[in-house]
Amino acid sequence: MAERAGVSSATASRALNGRGQLADETRATVFQAAADLDFRPSPVARSLRTRHTSTVGLVVPYVAHSFYASLIKGAQSYLHEAGYRLILVDSGVEPESVAAGITTLLDHQVDGVLVSTTPFGADRFNRLLGTKPCVFLDEVVSGAGHGSVAIENAKGVRMLVDHMAWHGHRRIAFVGGPNNNTAGIERLAGYRDAMKKNELDVPADLYRLCDWSIKAGFAAALVILAGTSSPTAIVTASAELALGVLAAARSRQLAIPDDLALASFDDRYFAPLLQPSLTAIAYDEVEMGRKGAEMLVGAIKEPKAEGHEMRMDVRLVPRRSCGCSRDMTADLDEVIG
Repeated sequence: MAERAGVSSATASRALNGRGQLADETRATVFQAAADLDFRPSPVARSLRTRHTSTVGLVVPYVAHSFYASLIKGAQSYLHEAGYRLILVDSGVEPESVAAGITTLLDHQVDGVLVSTTPFGADRFNRLLGTKPCVFLDEVVSGAGHGSVAIENAKGVRMLVDHMAWHGHRRIAFVGGPNNNTAGIERLAGYRDAMKKNELDVPADLYRLCDWSIKAGFAAALVILAGTSSPTAIVTASAELALGVLAAARSRQLAIPDDLALASFDDRYFAPLLQPSLTAIAYDEVEMGRKGAEMLVGAIKEPKAEGHEMRMDVRLVPRRSCGCSRDMTADLDEVIG
């Protein structure tokens, strides 16, 4: 390329990297030669000198899930603007699989790591990552990483319970996620707080914890509905659990919301399409991914800067499953186009 432009290799390098004092004509000649030869700088060769690869790793447990797809979209959008490429690992939730995914990213010399599944604690994360910048998405791991972006989990469930209480319900059940991650722990705490604030009892058969699947939500709801507390409303910790509750209610020939009101965390794309449409807690997953990527790039550039925790705000979207009579035409227009 330098030969084609009629300059030295050093001059060609300075032109391409925007360094040094070069005449505009010289710089233009180098750029034209690069275009003629379809020249692209090698990031591998550049990384040997700069010790940076301009790549970031992202570990998600299930890439096909709409929540993680939105996180990926947001993170990739910001990283592209910032000049970074994204390497994605679909790890599942098993500890060894997650650890292997992180190790693979480190072997590829990524500049930093985004992690959205945390099957083990800070000690192991610190051993795996060393000094490599890391930001957690949808999780908070005290004592590890350079920050986190999570959801206002407890606040969202409190809003759901308060809304059910506003409708006049006194026996409000809860189907929650596993009590070993940030969302599961905080959403259960939000349920307990809201029930206490509304002076409502929480007998042992009024709530169940399970994994995040539809099948688990179905089984948990059947247990609750067979109990002695006879709930008139159920709040779930995720949209998938809500689908399980819907199936359980129909298997018991219970009409929603007439026999059993229902509301859920997670305002998924299908919420306004259900019959009845699902009352849910909404938040911006794409922006969550962007904020996490932005926080990580900041940690890469300033590794000694103190990390911090960021929370994504939530809002209640009332629909018909809780007993509201709100017209859902606008929701359908938005989903169907």
